Amino acid sequence: MQRLGTTATTPSGEPAVSLASRLGRALSWKSAESPTRLKAVIAVTVVLAALLSLGGWYSVDRRANAIDDAAAAAEQLIQVQDVRVLAVQADAIASNAYLAVGQETTAQRAEYDDRIAGVATGLVRVSQAATIIDAVLLRQANAHFSTYVGLVEQARANNRQGFPVGAAYQKQAREVSRQLVDDLRQVESNSREGVDASMERAHRASWALAVAALLLFAALVVGCLWLALRWRRLFNVPLAIATIITLTVLTVGLGVNANAIGTADDVVTGPLSTADLVAQARAAGFDARSNEALTLIARGNGADYQIGWQRASNIVDTALGAACSQFGEGCSAIDAYRGYTGTHEAIRELDEGGNWDAAVQLATTGSSPDAPTGTDDPNVTFDQFAADTGLVVEAQSSLAAIGFSDAVSSLGALRLFMLLAGAAVAILAVIGYGQRIKEYR
Repeated sequence: MQRLGTTATTPSGEPAVSLASRLGRALSWKSAESPTRLKAVIAVTVVLAALLSLGGWYSVDRRANAIDDAAAAAEQLIQVQDVRVLAVQADAIASNAYLAVGQETTAQRAEYDDRIAGVATGLVRVSQAATIIDAVLLRQANAHFSTYVGLVEQARANNRQGFPVGAAYQKQAREVSRQLVDDLRQVESNSREGVDASMERAHRASWALAVAALLLFAALVVGCLWLALRWRRLFNVPLAIATIITLTVLTVGLGVNANAIGTADDVVTGPLSTADLVAQARAAGFDARSNEALTLIARGNGADYQIGWQRASNIVDTALGAACSQFGEGCSAIDAYRGYTGTHEAIRELDEGGNWDAAVQLATTGSSPDAPTGTDDPNVTFDQFAADTGLVVEAQSSLAAIGFSDAVSSLGALRLFMLLAGAAVAILAVIGYGQRIKEYR
């Protein structure tokens, strides 16, 4: 029986060596033989090369996915804004048509029906790409939209028969339209947050690539120096090539990543911001147009609608001013809208001066013998504003989509390059260090 304080021996009388001691000696760099050291270095380098492949692929893929998410959120933002513009535009058409007192034209009816159909189709489209939170808001918007359409039809039916109650239906429809617009605005806000959150993720995505490439590069440089000092070999071709590949991955990989995120940033701060600003101005303009008609419908009790007109008009001025000064877009729409606001002032002067019929005539037909000399046709100036802003939104939205696509396209080949580069470095490391191992055989 082994006693405390004695040394265990083998049958031959030699001291027994514990498994831990053997493992410790095996893992000891100083006591390890050169082939063992070389094999250990190969194992470490191969592991780091695998980390480069996986970490690089992960970083690039994560950045590409984040930019794709930002593009999807941006597309959703533009589409929701388009739905909001159509909804407010439909309300402006309905409100102005009501002033015709039963004489709604076929063209007005067709234009209104076209905008309503666009809202219905648009709500379905944006609902398909909505988040869970946005889906709830869009269901509310759809319910408000159905209610709004019904109220406008009741207002139209009563107006045709000359019943004053039609005005009440039109005002109620306006309130429901505001609720619809508020729902859509919230979805727009969520989409903007989605763009920002995705871009933040894209910016953080390259750390794994940088860390993996730096670790592997350092290991290869140290390995080359070790071989040069230990074996007096100044140049190991496979390891030198592996080092160059790793350096290329570090510089080109980070460069392509930086270019992709830079392109995406330029899209967000350029075309997307421009489209967003002009779309907001466009929607606010139609909102102002609707408030103008409702001010006349209220017949002396439209102070609240005039306040709404001023609020919407301020949004137009601010948004278009920012788009023009910062991005050089929407400048022509500013002049067109100023022409419309000048006519609006003339309409208010006529209405507040007791000449309601002349005010309605100017608002609906574009002219009135009682209007001040030189007054522009509000239909012409506002239509010009609508056309100019529509072209800007369409063009900038297209540029934003192209920009996001360009940012992601460069990352597709980079993902494959990361996998191949890591595999190539691992193979070259095995060959390079293997040359020294062969010397001991």
